[in-house]
Amino acid sequence: MNRKHLEARATCAALILCALLPACRSKSVKLSDDPLVRPLDQQELAYIPTYSKNVLADWPKGRSLDPRDVSRVRMGEQVHAYHLGRLPSKDRNEMHEAHTVYRVEQPPRWDTRLPATPMDSKGVVLGIIDPARKDVPDDTRVKQEREALAAKSVSLRNTMSDLEKLRADLLKKKGEFEQAEKDVAEIKEYLEKTIQERNALTTQLKQAQTRIEELEESERLRIRSSNQGLFQKKN
Repeated sequence: MNRKHLEARATCAALILCALLPACRSKSVKLSDDPLVRPLDQQELAYIPTYSKNVLADWPKGRSLDPRDVSRVRMGEQVHAYHLGRLPSKDRNEMHEAHTVYRVEQPPRWDTRLPATPMDSKGVVLGIIDPARKDVPDDTRVKQEREALAAKSVSLRNTMSDLEKLRADLLKKKGEFEQAEKDVAEIKEYLEKTIQERNALTTQLKQAQTRIEELEESERLRIRSSNQGLFQKKN
């Protein structure tokens, strides 16, 4: 009796265990193929304002974005290349040669990842300011700035006048210096000419002195010869 009761209990326990095993099995969650999608608990809504075509119809034409700026807000398409070898037909009567197959794996799309690097707005013009409008009021500070600028302008004009006078003086001194250089050149030329004449006169003087010495020597020899002749006659 007890044995049958234990067998019945074991059978019931086995049935209950078999029923609980499928319930304890983890459920498979299908994940998105998009590598940029975050888990559900980390996703945030991007509140992007939109405008209807009627609102945008009267706006001026926007500017074209630089490719670098486009890459910050737009993700390009992804194209993969697959190399296929020779492929015979099903009936083996034909064969395709090896070739490359290009396939678009990911079409272009907007970059909605958060946080994103903000960009400076350089979009369309939404309004035109009247040229007669003055954003800066004519207060005391502006008046003081204008007076300071006027004083600086007067000082600048005076400085320019002084510079012009200094320039005129420098030009005058430059002319005098050039004239002095010409005078110095003429003096040097005259001095060189005078030195040449002096050297020529010195040479002539030396030649004259040499000639005089020769004549004096000849005269002394003549007198000596005359004296010797007279002395011989007396003897």
